[in-house]
Amino acid sequence: MRKDILIVVRHGPYSGFQAAEGLRHANGAISLGFRPIFVLVDDGVYLAKEGQDPGQSKWLALNGTLEEVVARGLYEIKDKPAEFYVEKESLVKRGLDPQELVEGLEPIDHQKVSRLMAENQLQLMF
Repeated sequence: MRKDILIVVRHGPYSGFQAAEGLRHANGAISLGFRPIFVLVDDGVYLAKEGQDPGQSKWLALNGTLEEVVARGLYEIKDKPAEFYVEKESLVKRGLDPQELVEGLEPIDHQKVSRLMAENQLQLMF
């Protein structure tokens, strides 16, 4: 039986290690037989922006990594695919259009984020 793990990313991709670690844990969860439920909220929504360019900084663009993890979660897990969400309110607050995001993410409202947190005992927050 596959176990669900809720992974919530609240930090942006270029402000620290949290976004990269959230992706790494989601990828590892798939490899270990878990089914990630991956949610981007607050500044974490910037991780989903297509065509990221960290400029001259030391950071790597993570949108390609997110695309790979989404593809693995949706297509490698046949019986019950992983779930990938982005909170609508966080998108609006940061002026991001859902059309600008990598494919495979479903916009959800804050109430659904709350439900996911209440329903899933195994959680990681980044």
